[in-house]
Amino acid sequence: MPTGKIFYFTLLMMLLQSCVSQIPAKYNGYLVNSTQAILVTASGIQSNGELIFYERETVKDKWKKQFSFPVQIGRNGFATDIVFDTTATITKQEGDGCSPAGVFTLGPVFSYHAMENLNMPFQQVNKNNLCVDDVQSEYYNRLINTDTISNQDWNSFEFMQRNDLQYEYGVWVNYNAENIISGNGSCIFLHVWKDENSPTSGCTAMQKENLLQLIYALDEKRKPMLIQEKIDY
Repeated sequence: MPTGKIFYFTLLMMLLQSCVSQIPAKYNGYLVNSTQAILVTASGIQSNGELIFYERETVKDKWKKQFSFPVQIGRNGFATDIVFDTTATITKQEGDGCSPAGVFTLGPVFSYHAMENLNMPFQQVNKNNLCVDDVQSEYYNRLINTDTISNQDWNSFEFMQRNDLQYEYGVWVNYNAENIISGNGSCIFLHVWKDENSPTSGCTAMQKENLLQLIYALDEKRKPMLIQEKIDY
């Protein structure tokens, strides 16, 4: 390829990458009080996605990309959070294998281990901690401690301390968290992936080192927001 064409091709690729990596303007209204934002995108029903972490000094400044890395989302791609878009035709449901698309606040960081020097709320989890995904339970989509609950009315749940390392570190995503709607999906986290080719049941998963980079970057005072959306190329 002639030198001139190489230059223009390289410039075009840089411009395209810049366009793709920006936070879409349609989300500005959700970010007015935030100086940290996470954008997760994936195409179609693909589970392979990308996470980009942004910061800005003040709410009046422009967003600047800090880092990015690959992620795995739900095995059936994204489905829209009905609270985020009441007109959506495909919405997130319990057991659909989709990750929720929309804009979400973040809950506590959790881990099997004690963690220090965090700027987010933290909960160390053990075998007594469950996330209930039984749509008939009054504890649906809640993180509970079985030692403190006498009325254990659930038949389906997730152990927060698993027999593998996928929940060794994680961040609770506040999906279907306020005014919980039974059946709309539960137990959505950012967590460690099984491997780079394995989709999740609805969470967003990533390499352990990348997740820790994200966890230590998050600061609750900066009101971090998670944006998840399907991109059609």
